[in-house]
Amino acid sequence: MNAKSVSAIFILSLAVLAFTACDEKSSGSREDSSGTVNARVITVALEELPVYSTAMGTVEAFDKAVLSTRMMGQVRRVNVEEGDRVKAGQILLQLDSRDISSRIEQSKAMLAAAKSQAGNARAYFERIEKLYNEQSATKQALDNARTGFEAAEAQAKAAGEMVAEAESNLAYTNITAPFAGYVTSRTVQAGDLGSPGMPLVTVEMQDSLKVIATVSEQEVSLISPGQMVRVETDLPGLAPLEARVAAVVQAGDPGTRRFKVKLVLPNPGGVIRSGIFTRVLFKTGREQAIAVPEAAVVRRGQLTGVFVLDEQNRTSLRWVRLGRKIEDRIEVLSGLSAGDKVVSGELRLLREGQRVEGVAL
Repeated sequence: MNAKSVSAIFILSLAVLAFTACDEKSSGSREDSSGTVNARVITVALEELPVYSTAMGTVEAFDKAVLSTRMMGQVRRVNVEEGDRVKAGQILLQLDSRDISSRIEQSKAMLAAAKSQAGNARAYFERIEKLYNEQSATKQALDNARTGFEAAEAQAKAAGEMVAEAESNLAYTNITAPFAGYVTSRTVQAGDLGSPGMPLVTVEMQDSLKVIATVSEQEVSLISPGQMVRVETDLPGLAPLEARVAAVVQAGDPGTRRFKVKLVLPNPGGVIRSGIFTRVLFKTGREQAIAVPEAAVVRRGQLTGVFVLDEQNRTSLRWVRLGRKIEDRIEVLSGLSAGDKVVSGELRLLREGQRVEGVAL
């Protein structure tokens, strides 16, 4: 390798080192040539924080329909599977309708015959009535004609009702979704026999759900309809949700001394399903406490701490005990006092005893 190649490699190495150093100083807290770091500084103070009471809850469908048939018949066709999304009015399954179609045709034939008889009876009655008015027919003949006409009319009406009933039964052979939602249960296959009252398909509305939570007798008086609450789940990646208190059941369980609270939970993305376990946070008051931004917390294994500044604005890592997380802030139960100055933001460049220059927030 000649001297020019060695010189080129040396210059390239210096350039890479210089670029790396500049990149490290440009990210997060910035350190100047004197070793001082520029960072955000927060002065800790007591503040009013909400007090929450946590209750366990279960998600349920806001609307749930267990569909069955009003008539006995063989399942001819099944159009859905469990988990399918369906539209309102969509045909979910069909029963064999051939017997009913045959009864409809028979009923229509009987109706036509009954109408013909009723027409003949009306014509006969009108003729006898005219003769009676001309004193050419007896009162007995008129009464007999009227009775025959009324009987024929009744038979025609009964035949019409038979046709309507048969056509109604034909409609019952199509099991349809009463609203848009998801099929959560299907208990029959094609070829099975369906009977009145037998559950066939269950449809649940998922766009809006409800949460049933239970609270203690001390907490129930602090909750009212219309109140907004926070709902947390264990679903990965799902942020806490807001729900509205729909009702507070006034009668408690005598055994547990707990009261049911019903919440309305929006579910626009359809991510949440009925049966999911939830934690419901009811706001029951406010109290004075200390809280810091989550960006100010240093985590070292199981330990948590914050960088506190002394009178010379030099850092000292102080271990603290944390409490509740409230939005982007975390309650500090011990380790900090009002008036302490805490560094917040990019903390990876900080070290013990380092001087910090910043604007107090």
